[in-house]
Amino acid sequence: MAMAAFSMALFVPVFYARDLGLSLGVVTVILLLARWTDLLTDPLIGFLSDRTRSQWGRRKPWILAGAPIMLLAVIQLFTPRGEVTAPRLALWTAVLWLGWTMVSIPYYAWGAELSCNYHRRTRIATWRTLSNATGVLIALSLPLASAKLFDYGGELREALTIVAVVAVTTGGVAFTWLLTRVAEPAPLEVRRVTALEGLRFMWRNGPFKRLLLAFTLAAVGPAMAAPVFFFYLTQVIEAEVPVSLPLLVFYSGHLLGVAVWGALAERIGKRSAWMTAMWLMVLCQPWFLSLGPGDLVPMLVILFVAGASAGSLVGLPCAMKADVIDLDRLASGADRTAVFFSSWSLAQKAVASLALALSLTLLALFDFQPGGGNGPIQIWALKVSFAGIPTLCYAAALLVIRPYPLTEERHRHVLRQLAARSA
Repeated sequence: MAMAAFSMALFVPVFYARDLGLSLGVVTVILLLARWTDLLTDPLIGFLSDRTRSQWGRRKPWILAGAPIMLLAVIQLFTPRGEVTAPRLALWTAVLWLGWTMVSIPYYAWGAELSCNYHRRTRIATWRTLSNATGVLIALSLPLASAKLFDYGGELREALTIVAVVAVTTGGVAFTWLLTRVAEPAPLEVRRVTALEGLRFMWRNGPFKRLLLAFTLAAVGPAMAAPVFFFYLTQVIEAEVPVSLPLLVFYSGHLLGVAVWGALAERIGKRSAWMTAMWLMVLCQPWFLSLGPGDLVPMLVILFVAGASAGSLVGLPCAMKADVIDLDRLASGADRTAVFFSSWSLAQKAVASLALALSLTLLALFDFQPGGGNGPIQIWALKVSFAGIPTLCYAAALLVIRPYPLTEERHRHVLRQLAARSA
């Protein structure tokens, strides 16, 4: 899944705009609108998955239905045949994200349900996030290695073909293994609640709201930096290197960071580990503002540290989300794990879309030229989009999460109350 998502973000827009002749503006609008379909599908799939009752469980039927849809769309988007048109790109992008939602919402909910243990949840989320980072590294490095060894993979079309073949082949095996070998826990609920009643319980869940706001603020940083990363590399650093090189450095640090923050969380708690990572991000990000032409090595060093810090942005939040869902289960008596994950996913996607628009709009306001020839004001606007505003968002996230109350001790108390009620 990570191979597909990363390639959609990095390779597909350039491939369709530069190599296949579609307008960059049209491609951007299609990709953004396709993600906004999640406004409907995310909460719907979350609600239906929690309500599903079958001999295979609640999560497996949705993953079984969504995985073929997602993998078929990967083939159609990454290896297009015949005439490529805007409607075709829109169709298969929408199909991809529909299949993705059908898989990802039940999948993350299932992961949260594998254990109620405070630290075991961190381990589960850490291993899953390590797999995610590994998938990104494969999508980056495999085409480079293939181009070096077999002279195939240097072109964008070739790179996407390699990623599609590997993602679909390994995805078929992985999904089959998941569905046939991993047991799905039974629902832990004493009653069902209506959608409106469930929203009221969610709104009263203070730790969930604080957690959602903090991690949404933190997500603004990567969402603003990603679309202008290429401009920063070429027009601030003025480096003539493949864009995959600094990305490999970033995701190598990310892979290390996931393991470090997961291990640290078991010693000092999830909130404290995440705050440590965010402090490191706040301290290292402003250094991007001071770099200029020829500072490739310092940039790579900062990227590695930032990647290690960003390793806390996925695994720890998933483990902490599972804890706050236990509070909802205690208050409502219902098991609504997928609804909570769909709400979280929806907020993250909405903010990511808005952050992307903010980043590019800021450059447009200062008349930034993508092709080059920008003055000091335009370059400063680029630096602010890439590092300045993200740093402020990380700092704001720290302030929000600091009073987060759900410690390991309090979570044990919640589990004891749930066990007493079940008994």
